[in-house]
Amino acid sequence: MVGEASGREGGAVLDWEGANYPAPSPSLFLLPANTPHWVNQQTYPLSFWYIELAMDHPAEFVSGEQAETWNRLQESIDYASPELMGLKLTLDALGVSLERKAEQPVLYDEELIKLDAQKVIRWVQNRFRENGEDPHWFGSSTPEKIKQLTRYMEVNYYLPTDLEQLADKVHLEKSYLGRAFKQSAGVSPMQYLNRLRLNAAISFLVNTNMPVRQIAEATGFNSIHYFSRLFKQKSGCSPLEWRDKTGR
Repeated sequence: MVGEASGREGGAVLDWEGANYPAPSPSLFLLPANTPHWVNQQTYPLSFWYIELAMDHPAEFVSGEQAETWNRLQESIDYASPELMGLKLTLDALGVSLERKAEQPVLYDEELIKLDAQKVIRWVQNRFRENGEDPHWFGSSTPEKIKQLTRYMEVNYYLPTDLEQLADKVHLEKSYLGRAFKQSAGVSPMQYLNRLRLNAAISFLVNTNMPVRQIAEATGFNSIHYFSRLFKQKSGCSPLEWRDKTGR
């Protein structure tokens, strides 16, 4: 069985088993043995490395379906994100080790390269074990994850949650998510969520006769006092005063 990792500088397209896989820099492709492939250069300069690994058992490598999912992710994956930092450091170490083979042969250690390559494969396998075959489990860039999270909150605003749970949804560290989300949306994730909840509460106040306490619960607030305080901050009056103004 053969594993191949490529893509350090420049841009290219990997042709693998009749399908095209965009290969921005950096990219990491995992290819099972005896599968036809080649790299079409698109930008200059282009540099890449590859490693062939002899494996005793198919379970030591990703499955064909996992390889396809992983390779397709390379078009949008963000190797600078915190969750990929460990993988990125290992790939950088592999690149340095391979350069030594040509430039400083005395420092070249083939066994160390094998161990790092196996570490990369194990890292990918573990992520599939943890998250299943869902192609969105972590591969998107941070801006795309912010979009995914806002869509999730727009649909599920009424569910109880906190910043840590939201961060887990998109596999980001919560302080990093807080900074990235505010940079993108201008508010924190919880502020954005409360905005959605308050907008829903206004709709309930205008269009139903539900009691204020029930509206607070239906829109995800676990405290009517907290709900009333946020509502007054937003609208300048209490929920009941708002309802009176609208004639309900």
